[in-house]
Amino acid sequence: MTDAELEADPAEAVRLVAGMVRRGEGGEAFRERRRVLSWSATEAGLLSPSFVEERGTAARIRRGRETLLVARSGTSLDSLREAVREASRRAGTSPFFKALRRPGPPPKHEPSQAEESEEARTAALASALAHAVPDPRGLSLSLVLSHVSVARAVVTPRALHSLGSSSRLEAAGTIVGGGHERPFAFQSPLPFPAAAAALSHALHEATRPVPRFPATEGEADIVFSSSAASVFWHEAVGHPLEAEGPERASVLARVRGAAVAPPGLEVVDDPRRSDLAGGFALDDEGVIARPVTLLHDGHVGDVLTDRRTAAEASNGHGRTSDYRRPPRVRMSNLVVSKGHAKLHDLFAECGTGIFVREISAGSADPESGRFVLVVEHAELLRRGRQAGALTRFALVGDLLVALSNLFPERGDEALPAVGLGLCVKGGDGVAVGGAAPAMLIRGLHVRGARL
Repeated sequence: MTDAELEADPAEAVRLVAGMVRRGEGGEAFRERRRVLSWSATEAGLLSPSFVEERGTAARIRRGRETLLVARSGTSLDSLREAVREASRRAGTSPFFKALRRPGPPPKHEPSQAEESEEARTAALASALAHAVPDPRGLSLSLVLSHVSVARAVVTPRALHSLGSSSRLEAAGTIVGGGHERPFAFQSPLPFPAAAAALSHALHEATRPVPRFPATEGEADIVFSSSAASVFWHEAVGHPLEAEGPERASVLARVRGAAVAPPGLEVVDDPRRSDLAGGFALDDEGVIARPVTLLHDGHVGDVLTDRRTAAEASNGHGRTSDYRRPPRVRMSNLVVSKGHAKLHDLFAECGTGIFVREISAGSADPESGRFVLVVEHAELLRRGRQAGALTRFALVGDLLVALSNLFPERGDEALPAVGLGLCVKGGDGVAVGGAAPAMLIRGLHVRGARL
């Protein structure tokens, strides 16, 4: 359920937006309520939480590829009316308003039974930390834990659409132990108790002492775990197929229809997967979100679009980090088709190489196809067997070359990713998810451990 105020007076809200948009323009209003409950955590435990709530409204007018956005605090009709008036003034038009009626007081928000108390959440996180780090000696933790709850609605010239509400548990910070410092990041859309348990497991794995030695620089054959594979597909295929216009056509968008990967490979961006972190039914422009096949049978398929890049033909991938920013084309959940191989089969096929368990960060240049993946957890493979943990390093490659060197057989399970959560692009962070099988890519370049 969304916040009641976001859906109040729908007829009046629609009338205001319809009066703002002129012939040849597009536009809508966007309402958002965001609640963030945050804790600081160290090896000694949790500090008292802080709570922040923010409500905001934005009026947007689109002319071609340009978007005018005016944001105002609050989600009442008065906030919407003020944003619409200012947007119309800046656009050089006057909004068409009939007789105004003064809205009544905003409806009160009644907490649902599903909204656990602050004390219950704090207790659950304290227990999760205690189980994750039963003996903190030799460890130093500096983490920020946040429970983020967001409700949104879009008002178009025709209707008010509730985008519903979502919540997630986030964690970010650093872990120092054994003479090494490493970043830690976590995100889960699961119900709070399950998310806290997942956080506990991830933190336990991250703090477990494991002897490590540096990776050898140069070309290597790489087996990716399911989670690491999801990050690869996100960076190397998802971002290049986010429509950004012909002036920035990516290396994949330039070869639409071409065979770039082994036959049978399917990569789909599917916002309907509500079990993954990036799921939604309507995007932040009020467009029904549709699955989009990015790679079909190894061939380059469609691109992700929003109203700015495709007008009425948008496939529902216009997303924004908050009401102050205009929407842009963004991924949701990247789902990759599975194969028939077991993980030990991929190890045997690889022989001597590297098994990548976790990728902590990545970036890609869509135009050139070059990508960099920061590997946090990996193990050396010798004769198809795991032979010791490696320190942090980077994998560097060219997208088209990497896809051509992808071993045709993939793992027999497409597991949800734990290495994806919040994707930041141009300063905008949106929740994303993924599910992919393990895979083998030959000839990626290993770059030194000093990152």
